[in-house]
Amino acid sequence: MSSDKNTQRPYSIEPYSPEWPALFSTIRDKVKSVFGPKASTIEHVGSTAVPGMHAKRCIDVMVIVSDIHDLVSEGAAMQQLGYERKDNYINPDTIMFDKADVDGRKVENIHVCLPGSFNEHQFLVGRDYLRTHPERAQMYNELKAELNKKYPDDYISYRNAKQDFLKETKRLAEEWARQQETKRK
Repeated sequence: MSSDKNTQRPYSIEPYSPEWPALFSTIRDKVKSVFGPKASTIEHVGSTAVPGMHAKRCIDVMVIVSDIHDLVSEGAAMQQLGYERKDNYINPDTIMFDKADVDGRKVENIHVCLPGSFNEHQFLVGRDYLRTHPERAQMYNELKAELNKKYPDDYISYRNAKQDFLKETKRLAEEWARQQETKRK
């Protein structure tokens, strides 16, 4: 089954699980064994990285590497582990490895990007903003639940219906990140 973000596929939203950080740790160790010293940073990102956040049971992992084009053996090793590789999936100079369960539900996304990249910034600022703003995280929980009821078998409509909320959250997160940076100076 294709795991393209614009392909109809099964999905479900579930309450936060304390298992998610442990699943991340297991995935991190596996990724670390594949990428070795080429992975300068491995972070848990996305909704499963935010305590209390409802999410699809899919662990998102961000891996920072200094050279996105020097990953031939690592890419082959990830594919041997059952991951599908997608180059430039989100933005140029990114790689995503994803894995689905037997029902076609994505269970792992490994996002590989460069240090200082837009993707690195976006993942970390979004995660940290929701971790420190539980009221916004709760609003997102409510929206996910509402959209999951409205579009239980229509992943594309579910994704599309979240976009305005996500754009506003991104704007708020960027503003918050600038304020945090100003405080550190």
